[in-house]
Parts: sequence; C-alpha cells; structure tokens
Amino acid sequence: MQKMIYSFVGLLVGVGLGAAVCIAYSATAPSMPAMEISIADGSTDMGAMHMHPPRPVYADLPVPSLTHLVFPDAMDGYNVQILPQNFRFTPAAINTGVKNSEGHAHIYVNGIKIGRDYAAWYHLPSGLFEAGENQVTVTLNANDHSEWAVGDLPISSTVIVMKSEETQ
Repeated sequence: MQKMIYSFVGLLVGVGLGAAVCIAYSATAPSMPAMEISIADGSTDMGAMHMHPPRPVYADLPVPSLTHLVFPDAMDGYNVQILPQNFRFTPAAINTGVKNSEGHAHIYVNGIKIGRDYAAWYHLPSGLFEAGENQVTVTLNANDHSEWAVGDLPISSTVIVMKSEETQ
C-alpha cells in the first residue's frame, strides 16, 4: 500500500511539472496556444492507437489541450479525470458532422482502446492493468471519431500507472 501511495504522489508531482513546462513553453511561443501532447517513451509514434485518422484543428481557433489524472479507486481499479481545455464534450452529437474542438475522448490502456468517454470522468477496472508499469492514454476525438491533431500529432495525454503485485 505504501508503494501505491508513493507512486500516486509521484504521479501528481509529474503531472504538475509537465503542466508547468507546457505553461512556460506557451509563454515563450505566444503564436501557438498551449497544448500537451505526451507519449510516455518520448516518441511521437502511437502505434496501435492510430485507429482513426488525424483531423487538424482549424487554424483560426484556439487549439485544444489535454491532460488527465489517474486515481486509485477504493473498490477496484482506477478513476481517470480528463481535463481538456478549449474542447467541449458533445455526447448527443456523436456520429454527426464535425465541429471544431468538440467531440469525445478515447481511452487506451497499454495501447489497447478500452472505450469512449463523453465527460470528465471514466472508471478503469483493475483487470485491465498488468503488474508493474502501465500507460493510460486519452485522445480527443471529433464526432466522426477522427483524432483532433496538430499537424499529424494527435492531441493526447499519457500517464504511467504502477500496479503492484499485491493488487492482482
């Protein structure tokens, strides 16, 4: 349990530092709104997660950004809090025409799509996680399921979750 608490505290510190770096970067590059695109290994290859084509954000509007937090659930698994900026969840508009910076999120665990999300919270059962390091990735998607992107890079956020052997 103590390892889980230390992992959680480390996660919060890491997310805070990542957000601070993004804010500092956006202050030096005012021509491009702040965004967070993070992939755990530092690469830009999301491999199996490119299930939908990228959809560039319209240049004349603010670019959506995304971060998320993952909290252990007291009953089972983890709760994901999705924190987009310049983006609106529109569950009633799914599978309709695309409107800039609107849609839903897709959630992945270790590169495998788990589901869609239409709000700020999503629950992931512990059975989706392996012992050790796991990646929880969230992407922002348009109503037609394409991934909102800047260039060819999806607007996404990845958090590492450590699952101990004792929580199997």
